[in-house]
Amino acid sequence: MTGKQLNQAIKQISFVIILVAAFILIIAKLDYFFSSFLGAFTLYVLLRTTHRKMVEKGWNKLLATSTLLLATVLIVFVIGGTVFGIVFSEVKNFQPQVVIDNVNQIREAILDKTGYNIFSTDVVDQAIRSAGNFLPSIFSKAGSILTNGMMMIFILFFMLQESKKMEDLVGNNLPLKKGSIDLLKKETQNMVVSNSIGISVILIGQAIFAGLAYWILGAGNPIVWGLLTGVFGLIPVIGTAGIWLPLSVNLLFGGFIWQGIVLIIYGAVIISSVDNVIRMVFLKKYADVHPLTAIFGIILGMNLFGFWGIIFGPLVISGFFLLFRIYKTEYLTD
Repeated sequence: MTGKQLNQAIKQISFVIILVAAFILIIAKLDYFFSSFLGAFTLYVLLRTTHRKMVEKGWNKLLATSTLLLATVLIVFVIGGTVFGIVFSEVKNFQPQVVIDNVNQIREAILDKTGYNIFSTDVVDQAIRSAGNFLPSIFSKAGSILTNGMMMIFILFFMLQESKKMEDLVGNNLPLKKGSIDLLKKETQNMVVSNSIGISVILIGQAIFAGLAYWILGAGNPIVWGLLTGVFGLIPVIGTAGIWLPLSVNLLFGGFIWQGIVLIIYGAVIISSVDNVIRMVFLKKYADVHPLTAIFGIILGMNLFGFWGIIFGPLVISGFFLLFRIYKTEYLTD
């Protein structure tokens, strides 16, 4: 390498460092609205094709954008707000001590009959009290969710209104070949669509199967506890058992023995399987996502992005492997 080439390489590396530092600074200062951007990007990927078809059929661009935004607001805020209010009315009076007493009775019964202490009292108290504090903490962030939601709609408006110009700007400035850019765009869209729609299908599917069982067995409000079961189904490790297992215990100690036993079996066999079946069929069909990628992606994503990490966590892991494919295309093949 000549001195001139070395000097050019140093300049290039220095410029890249400056770009990365500026990017990190921007993200750090706008981190409060980062979830708004992720939400807007998700909705943009889902709506971009519909928006362009509407414009091609003669719709005014502003009218098409406004119509899609209005539909989004109605679905996300009106329906979401209604569900939020129904669930809140049920769980606001949640009393962890009642569940703790029931679980401790099970522990003591097993200890008397077998001589084994399957878990300590401290562990039970801590786990259930944490769950009791977790639910109110979600509702206490309602103001933040509303603010970010309004910002999300604001960002989405400009994304849809200037869709082609924005995509051309990004594509023309990425230091990649056209084939690699097309691959990146296709894989990103497949992953976002599969996760965003797939997660909704998983939540609704688990809510329906669980709610039906709760209604038949008299375990509690089928709508509220069904929805909560669907939400808990998105949480790795804990899953739907975070709802149907305590409800089963409550039935057992309420004197409804066969109902409690049936709910435990139904929850373990049916409700818990809905998640796995939908993930394997839906995600595999649309983005060929390995189940482990989805599971570990959600864990990673929730630590990085909060709620939106459910969608973007698997995208991060899949994107990591996609970069290897792009690197091979760009530098290792002719």
